Formats: sequence, C-alpha cells, structure tokens
Amino acid sequence: MISLDLTREQKRIVEKTRALVREEITPKSLEIDANGDDQFDWSIANLLSKHNLLCPTIPKEYGGLGMNHLTTALLIEEISMGCAGVATVMNANIHAASPIVLAGTKHQKESFLPLLASTTPALAAFALTEPGAGSDVESITSSAEADGEEYVITGTKDYVLNASAASFFATFVCIPPFHNRASLRAFIIPASTPGLSLGRVRNKVGIRYANTSEILLDRVRVSADNMVGGNRSGSGYLLLTQTLDRGRALVGAVAVGIAQASFNLALNHARTRIQFGKPIMKNQAVSFALAEMATKIELARLMTWKACWLIDQDQDHTTASSMAKWYASEAALEVTSKAVEILGAGGYMANTYADKYSRDARVLATVEGTNNIQKAIIASLL
Repeated sequence: MISLDLTREQKRIVEKTRALVREEITPKSLEIDANGDDQFDWSIANLLSKHNLLCPTIPKEYGGLGMNHLTTALLIEEISMGCAGVATVMNANIHAASPIVLAGTKHQKESFLPLLASTTPALAAFALTEPGAGSDVESITSSAEADGEEYVITGTKDYVLNASAASFFATFVCIPPFHNRASLRAFIIPASTPGLSLGRVRNKVGIRYANTSEILLDRVRVSADNMVGGNRSGSGYLLLTQTLDRGRALVGAVAVGIAQASFNLALNHARTRIQFGKPIMKNQAVSFALAEMATKIELARLMTWKACWLIDQDQDHTTASSMAKWYASEAALEVTSKAVEILGAGGYMANTYADKYSRDARVLATVEGTNNIQKAIIASLL
C-alpha cells in the first residue's frame, strides 16, 4: 500500500538537493536563463555530475544511483524550484536513457548508460518530433533503410532538447516502405556519427538552459546493433509509449517545482507588503488566492507521486501519468499567473524570478504530448 511518509534516505536526498539548489543553482538561474539556447553553461552540468545527478535513474551496475521514479520526482521538484531549465536537462537525459534501460541489450547498456553517470558531465537527447509530426507519430517521415549489417537513417528531427550538448541521441524512425506505428523503430545514434548535424537553434521563451535545436540526419549509418528493442512489428511503438508514460510523470514533478517556487515568492510578498496599514495577506482576496494555489500544488504533487509510485511498482500507470502531467502543468500555469497578480507591478518586470517561472510553466502543457493528447489518452482508457 502506498505511504505518504518519505523514507529516511528520501528525506536525506531532498535536504541535500535543497541545499545544493539554494547555494549553487538558484543564484545563477536568471543568468543562465538570459544566456538562452545559444550558450550552454557546462558549469551547472559539471556540478550535477559531481553528485551523479545528471541521470539518477541509471541502474547502479552501470554507475548510476539507481533511483526509482518517486525519489527522482522528489529530486526533480527541488531542482525545478531553483531552475526548471536545469531540471529539463536532467529529464531529457532520463528520457533518452529510458529506452535503453527498458529494452536495451547488455552491450547497449554498457556502452551508453555509464556516459551519463560519469563525473565528467555528458548529456543525451531524445529525438522524436519532426517538422510535420508532433503528437501524430504516424506522420513521421524519417526512415532507416537496412544495408547489410547497418541501417542508413535519413530525416529531420525538431525541438530536440540537449541537442547541441548531447553525446548520443535516442531517436525513433520508420522502416520503409511503411510509415506507421508498426514500422517505428528506436535507434541510438552517437553525436559524432558522420551525417548527423545540428540545424536551426530553437530560441525558446522558457526552460532556456535546455538547448533546443533541429537535428539533421543525412544518410547516417549505424550498426544494426544500435537498434533498441528489436525489429519486430510494433516493437518501436510499444517502447515509445512506455518511455513517454514514464516521462510524463516527471514533467509533473517539474511543474510542481515551478508552482511551489512561484507560490513561495507570492506568499513572502503577501506577508511583507504593507498597504493601508497591514500586510496584504490580511486581505481575503489575497489569502484566498494563496489558499487555492497551495491546494492545487498539493494535489498536483500527490498525483505525481502516485504516478511515479505505480511506475516503481510495475503497475499500470498510463492514465495516472497523463493525469499528473496534465493537471500539474495546468496548475503551474495558474499558480504562476496568480503569483504575478499578487506581486503587482514587480511581478510584471522582465528578468525576475516571477517572469522566469511564468515563462517556464508555459511550455509544460506542450512537452511529452500536449494536454489535449493527455485528455484523449485518459478518455480512451475510461
């Protein structure tokens, strides 16, 4: 039965991460946000790698911490309170590693997973979306044609997080002559492979620490050994859905962290801002708004915990993950908007924490499948 009591180890991780965020990440978050997608500050990645936090879900036998998803969600929430862009870099790593952890061969795991658990920082990227294929994966046109013991991969992937800094890419393409769910296959492509290059840099409004670019695949040759999950009809699509289900729950954790940080900012302002001889917290309009914000954050957190717990128990978690991602991202949008109202004119200033939280929250309704897609998934499983 699920317990709401954190273990001693989980409490230790939360306390240690909170101190790391307070001392090392939050003070730099506005600076790295201002740098945008054009520059990647390796000092933050180096900091995380020293604590083996760049991809904490990697099993211990491959050098990782072997964290389960619930503990990872606690970690991601704390990191997101300091900088959601940093948490997104971690999530992108986890996302790229997930197909390998779930269905990779021993050779694939030994070759790629230790890279993300090294004290020398390394990143990975998950490449799925294309210029003409977002939520509609059956519109994917990138292809992998067999040529002896190799596959030749051609196509374009877009909005790829960690793109410019990645050591390898986990990508999904189709096996000709078909382009549908059954023909999807997963491949690992090292960043140094000839024919792979960066396209346009996507200069985002939020989560700006996570560099985002197009990936151009011009007759990229990879060994057949780089296919993940086998070459059976539908194997790639099954692996994709399993990977996305896990990723959505952790997007919920990012949303909770952003919302909590924004709430804390608004609450402190409401307690210290004096108007008409009293703190504005004494006004019911403000205090009730904060009560609603706190309740939505708590519900989003519990939904995220439940989804992660189901993943860790190897139980059906598709609906719970979609619910957590959808609700938490909507809650983050609402909480950050309310916080700006409570902060008044100061909340509308550029290059402030309130500004950053609002911009970071905006993208969460889109990543890992839009919220309308989450509603469609939930409805299909009712």
